[in-house]
Amino acid sequence: MGGQDWLIPPLTLGQLRRLMPKVRQLTEIGASMGEPQIGVLVEIVAAALQRNYPDVTMDTVENLLDLGNAGAVLNAVLTGSGLKPRGNPVGEAVAVVIPRSSPEMAGDTSTGSSPPPAATASP
Repeated sequence: MGGQDWLIPPLTLGQLRRLMPKVRQLTEIGASMGEPQIGVLVEIVAAALQRNYPDVTMDTVENLLDLGNAGAVLNAVLTGSGLKPRGNPVGEAVAVVIPRSSPEMAGDTSTGSSPPPAATASP
């Protein structure tokens, strides 16, 4: 992004718990990306990047993402965090599948493997 390589870590469990309603909002993206969807996407990516780059702001992320790289970056964040996005090109519907081992599945005792420590986005 922006001519620079970025290491994109997964969201922490706390970030994931706080952002899960926003991740679910992405399922409502229709044929065009509007301000609400852009805001959600920027917030999710900024939260992830701030783990490795604490000085990164939402404004910085908003100016790094474009329609050519936003889908790949969001995919890196979500899959690195253990979520499985489906149909993720920007501007198309996004469905997020929460694995059964997710903390969102209350009462589930399965123990799936941990996601990789970081994902790399290369648009």
